[in-house]
Amino acid sequence: MAIPGIKQTIADALQSERHTALLAGRLERELPALRKKLVLPQDDPVAALMAFISNYVESVPGCITLVSAVSKRLGFYDYAAPFLNMAEDFFLQPPEELPGDGGLEDLLDEAFLAHRLLEEVNDHHIRHLHRPLLPVDMTEANIIVYHLLGDELAMRMEQLVQYTAQQLLKREYVWERVRSLPGTEIAMPPVVSSATLTDTPRQIRLRLAS
Repeated sequence: MAIPGIKQTIADALQSERHTALLAGRLERELPALRKKLVLPQDDPVAALMAFISNYVESVPGCITLVSAVSKRLGFYDYAAPFLNMAEDFFLQPPEELPGDGGLEDLLDEAFLAHRLLEEVNDHHIRHLHRPLLPVDMTEANIIVYHLLGDELAMRMEQLVQYTAQQLLKREYVWERVRSLPGTEIAMPPVVSSATLTDTPRQIRLRLAS
């Protein structure tokens, strides 16, 4: 597993952002548009967004590790492996069609792809075993990042995720074997909301349509 390399890539991107503030500057310019889609704190909204983004990106290695461990334990690793391998590759060998120079803004693209791929694995797990695989529901966080990326880029990445998911539908037979395994009812931690990616005083949420 390439987790050490992913963690180093994340650390390098965070360090680069601290020196350049490129992503923070873009978010500052886009605040009026972002406020139409997101509920942001009045006090230093850019700092809140940057904290959210940092936590979102940094959570990828732990999610990959957890999905890998549980899928091996329950016998559907061969089903999850393409997702996991692609999630790792997004960080270490980003797709050529994604713009980027290795900074935090680029890594946010890759983190979105990784989290969305893992969300697809989680959705399949829920559909077949009637409970979540991941102890964190990333749905809202992924939608927030979708808005941060912008519709054009985010839609292209969604199409890539959905294409990969379609390939896995051809191997649904794996779940029949998983359901019959002893120990399938392995205890999992309580599911928490993706809202925990931000501190409560600076919580970022989706703005509901009125």
